[in-house]
Amino acid sequence: MEVILVPGLWLDASSWQDVSDRLAAAGHEPHALTLRGLSSRTADRTGMMLADHVAEIVGAIDRASGPVTLVAHAEAGGLVHAAVNRRPDRVARAVYVGGFPSADGTCVLTGCAPFSPHARGRRPETDPGLAALHDRAEENGTHAVDSLQRLTDPRRYDIPVTVIATEFRADDVRRWTAADQDPARELRRIRDVTTVDLPAGRWPQIERSAELAEAMLATLPAVTVPLA
Repeated sequence: MEVILVPGLWLDASSWQDVSDRLAAAGHEPHALTLRGLSSRTADRTGMMLADHVAEIVGAIDRASGPVTLVAHAEAGGLVHAAVNRRPDRVARAVYVGGFPSADGTCVLTGCAPFSPHARGRRPETDPGLAALHDRAEENGTHAVDSLQRLTDPRRYDIPVTVIATEFRADDVRRWTAADQDPARELRRIRDVTTVDLPAGRWPQIERSAELAEAMLATLPAVTVPLA
């Protein structure tokens, strides 16, 4: 299967190299993206909008020969979910590594409305885990092109989702989902959600690439690898 890998801020395609190698060795076809303007904190983002980043991901989907698996790291979750909304008939599964599919009307790069630049100071003190996630997202989002998510196709709820919990826990995801609380509000509406614990740092594709690749492979259909 073709697997489109989208890094979070501020990583490029090379951050997926170890994971890509392992996916390829298992018979899959990985495509790691570097979104324009998101390769570094100092990259030129003049004129870049949400629609431009989503269009890059949708373009990768359209170039694939069949259904794809989309993988998003951290803040890229909102971008990938917007692409799912644009091409629900071409996506077999979406995998969110240390991030979430942001809901309609929320801050797209963080998957949580309280993390918006317009909501500084509204830290969710009632949930320590969510408060810590808020602090990390606010730090990353300071330099981000940001916009509100606008989703219109209900077929996005039919696409199976895997959330790989890295800087938070699978129990946190289930708690936030049950409470219908951002950043996990969209998960409550998705019909097939799997959560996987993989304790890691901020860049699991670099820090725990072998384990992350195994978690991804568990979500992909088995393929036959030709003998050398």
